Amino acid sequence: MIKDIKNLLNQVAIINKKNEEILDATGGRFNMFKICGVNHIEPTHSAIIAEFLNPNGTHGLKSKLLECFIEMLGDKFNIKDFNSSRASVETEHYTGDGRIDILIEDNQHKAIIIENKIYAPDQSEQLKRYDRYAQQQYKNGYQILYLTLDGQEASEQSGEGVDYLKISYEKDIINWLESCVSIATRYPIVRETIIQYINHLKQLTNQDMSTKNEEEITEVLSKIENLRAAKAISQNYSATFNALAKKHFNPKMEEFAKEKGLEYYNETSDEPFIKFYLTKSDWKGKFKILFTNEENKCEYGLFYNFPDEYSVSDEISEKLHENLRKKTGESFKKARFWPFYSQFSELNLDAWESDIINSDKFFNDCKEKIEILLSAMDGIDL
Repeated sequence: MIKDIKNLLNQVAIINKKNEEILDATGGRFNMFKICGVNHIEPTHSAIIAEFLNPNGTHGLKSKLLECFIEMLGDKFNIKDFNSSRASVETEHYTGDGRIDILIEDNQHKAIIIENKIYAPDQSEQLKRYDRYAQQQYKNGYQILYLTLDGQEASEQSGEGVDYLKISYEKDIINWLESCVSIATRYPIVRETIIQYINHLKQLTNQDMSTKNEEEITEVLSKIENLRAAKAISQNYSATFNALAKKHFNPKMEEFAKEKGLEYYNETSDEPFIKFYLTKSDWKGKFKILFTNEENKCEYGLFYNFPDEYSVSDEISEKLHENLRKKTGESFKKARFWPFYSQFSELNLDAWESDIINSDKFFNDCKEKIEILLSAMDGIDL
């Protein structure tokens, strides 16, 4: 089996190298969206998509891209006679009880509401609140679209009982934009911008290999001995990241923790994250600084270990937040088990290679966050 695994890896590596050579030869790696850091920043993606959808947008294509979007939704689109040519598009529309990421209204009081989720968690009763708002504002028809990377459902507390349509970046948005390329043929700047955004989304959704190379890999895997080897690789894929963290990250974090009088505990690792926490005896098992990944999002902050036995007073919580605002200028969030927390980007294979294996970038980023948290806690009796 080991021999079969090595043989399979060699074959796939050859195909992957060829794909990379094609990208290098054609400039396929060049992408201004990636260069400018448009990764998982939801408001930025909302602004880009809204501009394409806007009949009054700077692309000059009037309502053609919005009409193409509605055509992409097909029979799932349930607003009758939506007037795309007279539509307006707004981002961060304030409802009085939250902000809608993308709101598209026509001149007949009908609306398309898009909630854009990449990694951020659902807010409390989010889709329910938008549904109540839409029922009051758009009596002639509306539809709520829930946009995620892979088309997942909204959380039960957010969307239970709401009639919403799931759409995804990896399929729906990319398919729509690929149709938009043809529409923008005579608008070269717009066309090339759409192509670059498609390529960026394919990278975010792990679809940036050419169709020809995908077919070659499929052909290689179609051999039964290679399928068995691929299954063995798949079964050990996640465990490999534990081994990488143990070698390249844990020793550095353990040493840093000792310097700060903390104890370091590594829980588990996978491609998107390294899950760990730090604590010390003075906190009496009450708190820990936690880096975690839950429900497709990465978070870090001060975590409240035993909510049934202890509580964080409002006074302490406010002091912590005030200290953090002074140190960072950032307003950290609160949740039931977190006096304060924030989010950070998930890892991927490129980040493991460049920021963990070949450099200390990820370690230094975590170290900086920990030092900020510790400084905010300094002088406060927890």
